[in-house]
Amino acid sequence: MHIPVRTDVRIHRSAVIASTIAALAALGAVPAHAASTEAAATAAGICGSGYTQIDSHAFSNSTTELGRVYLLYNASTKSNCVVTLHSSSTSGFALPTGAWLDVDGDGKEQTSAQGTYSSYAGPVRLAAGGRCVKWGGMIEAGVGTYTYTSLWEHCG
Repeated sequence: MHIPVRTDVRIHRSAVIASTIAALAALGAVPAHAASTEAAATAAGICGSGYTQIDSHAFSNSTTELGRVYLLYNASTKSNCVVTLHSSSTSGFALPTGAWLDVDGDGKEQTSAQGTYSSYAGPVRLAAGGRCVKWGGMIEAGVGTYTYTSLWEHCG
């Protein structure tokens, strides 16, 4: 007797992660980095208190926005923050995503957050008072990798 084996069953990682986060939240034990994307749906929410958006760049194919990289600034700490957010068309899909930031003349290498994420990459924060920054991000979706890196800008 032949018993057919189902090969079309898939477990959606994002659904497993969401249910795990919900269970941890019910226990009051959600790690800070596992916060709901609804609670941190904006770049300012992800970067934290005091950050305001100063620039952004969209990643789009011919018809759809796939994500957007944001540059924010906190005037009280003189720090910049970069976050790459998935758009509604890519949110929930684990995709290679990145965010990076470099401060001109600080003697340090570019700082980045890159990996496989289902909602956003970052935040990447660096002190940049009185200096220019180069910032950017990426998302890989479908058959393409979409990247953006600014010139040295937003000085001071």
